[in-house]
Amino acid sequence: MNFKTKKREVKLTFSGKPIFSPEKYQIPLTDNPLHIVVLIPAWNEEASIRSSVESILNQTRRPDKVIVVPNNTTDKTALQAIYGGASVLWMAGKNDKKKAGALNFALNNLTEELDSYPHSAVMVMDADTIVDDDFLEKAEKKMMKNKLVGGVSSIFTGRNSNNLLGTLQQMEFSRFRLQIEKRLEVFVLSGTASLISWSALKKIKEARIEGKLIPKGEGFYDVDSMTEDNELTLTLLTLGYTIPHVHVKSVTDVMENGKSLYHQRKRWYLGALQNLQMYGRKMPRWMKSIYWFQQIGLFFASIITPVLLFMFIFYITLILSQGVSFDSADLIVSFGMFCLYILIQVMTVWDLGWKARITALCYFPDLFYGILLLAYYASAFWTFIRKKEIKWIQT
Repeated sequence: MNFKTKKREVKLTFSGKPIFSPEKYQIPLTDNPLHIVVLIPAWNEEASIRSSVESILNQTRRPDKVIVVPNNTTDKTALQAIYGGASVLWMAGKNDKKKAGALNFALNNLTEELDSYPHSAVMVMDADTIVDDDFLEKAEKKMMKNKLVGGVSSIFTGRNSNNLLGTLQQMEFSRFRLQIEKRLEVFVLSGTASLISWSALKKIKEARIEGKLIPKGEGFYDVDSMTEDNELTLTLLTLGYTIPHVHVKSVTDVMENGKSLYHQRKRWYLGALQNLQMYGRKMPRWMKSIYWFQQIGLFFASIITPVLLFMFIFYITLILSQGVSFDSADLIVSFGMFCLYILIQVMTVWDLGWKARITALCYFPDLFYGILLLAYYASAFWTFIRKKEIKWIQT
């Protein structure tokens, strides 16, 4: 089924997945290079900031400026950023609005400079991230070819880890990357590394102040959102922009203990629920089908999984206690399907090396990790329905 909007034509496949024409409705933005400024908000990141800065300065398309924005920092982040080759824009005083507040501060300070060029773009990057060296080159070309590109995303992957929990996150991110690479657009403009159109950011700020198309606000980023990158994505899509990727990876930290993972995922899940509550009726129809179905799927999975797990344990206990016999044909079919599932799980993490392959082959670590994430989602959903605020915790 095809239907047209003002901005794009959408084809719904049998599975309901929207596929956007890569050529139709693409009006070139410019043939001239963009003025690109890289912003890296940082909070006590002295151990990683220099590597992040150097990965940007080693791009095949060097940025015009790299600025680190230290905020709430008590270590030597600024000094390490300077050693790496970046400029520093210090945000004095206490920043209660975290990453979004630091970005709004920097963008307000850079408005005059960015406006002085015909076409500007801002790359926003996390301070613990390293980006493949061709990201800026490919992202700039993507933005130059289509004026409706609001942002170009990298595809985040997990840094190598020495423990099982970190490896499981690497595996999760790797499988997510395989899903994204099949699409023309990303689900969320990655906060690890994305190039964002300056004209789109200005329209977002104007739309926030007006408060008609999107929820009312004052800045480029929503300082009240738990997940500012997810909120910015919904804003760009609501305003008619597209958010493609360029098949380029960014490598970021994984959480290596349960407490950090819990705080990270609860913030992600809760932020996504809050953002959908704000944008639920404002989003185009095709957006609702994607984002709401994701949340509905997580909701029912968090309910059904404990029931299925209980039934499975009860069934195994019954077999062991009463010696129930099985038909050999059923056993062969069941075992064959299980082996096929394990094979798929192993192949989806093959590129990560033997550690990930063996972990996938063992099956149970993957299973328990999935259950753990569903428990975190259930906690976030319970917080959401009670309309309870949580404290932002750095992870």
